[in-house]
This record gives sequence, structure tokens and C-alpha cells, in this order.
Amino acid sequence: MVLVLCVKNKLEEKITFKIIGKDLEDNEVKKDLVIQNDGKECFLEIPKGIYTYEVILSNKETFKKGEYKFDDDITVTIKKEN
Repeated sequence: MVLVLCVKNKLEEKITFKIIGKDLEDNEVKKDLVIQNDGKECFLEIPKGIYTYEVILSNKETFKKGEYKFDDDITVTIKKEN
């Protein structure tokens, strides 16, 4: 029960995308990706579940954070809000 999670960075600087969650056996899953501006990176085998995510800018400021249920392969695009 794993999925592919890809993250596209449409901001003008590199970002760090962090996720924290639990797998079906209640083991903690912590992963992070560094994504260059206009780049795309993927986690290839993430257990399905509910994760807390955080997008951190290169100056260490939090751009966005929240919770998301990942239950299928998905590509998340990080961009400025209009």
C-alpha cells in the first residue's frame, strides 16, 4: 500500500518539502525533499496515510503547512497564491 508523491516547485527559490506521518503498522514516517526553483522531485514509496506537511523557503521561513491524506499517486504543485 505505497504511492508515489511528486512535488513541483513553481516559486522563485528552492524549497524544502517535509512530511511526517505514520504507516499502517504505526511506525513514524519522516521524509524531506529539497526542490530547486522550477524543479520536480518525487518520493517513490510513501505508505498511504495522513501526513503533516511543511514547505520551507531557503531563508528557513515556513511558506505553507497543513495536513493531507495521501491515498493515491499525486503531484503537488507549490506556487504563490494569487
